Amino acid sequence: MTNARPIYGREAIEKHYADLFQRIHFINHLSKADENSPHIVGAAGNEAWSNGKWSQTIKGQNFGPIQLKGYWSSITVREGDTWKKRLDIWNITYSFGP
Repeated sequence: MTNARPIYGREAIEKHYADLFQRIHFINHLSKADENSPHIVGAAGNEAWSNGKWSQTIKGQNFGPIQLKGYWSSITVREGDTWKKRLDIWNITYSFGP
């Protein structure tokens, strides 16, 4: 899922990001987890929910730099000794005016 549309299949996802990284440069990406993250969920103790905020600057050939920021949330599940992301969502917040 992107902020414009869903993308299906590994090949389509790889092409999307290859095209994106050719057109847009991402600078100073910062991500900070909430001070109470992660939160263990479920009785088995093998699922965790995390959330926080992010910011970055983007610059394209014909625009920018533009400062973006927003919030993220993810769910991870432990499989054996490995934690794997099951869900990763984010948004972009906007501020208008002073």
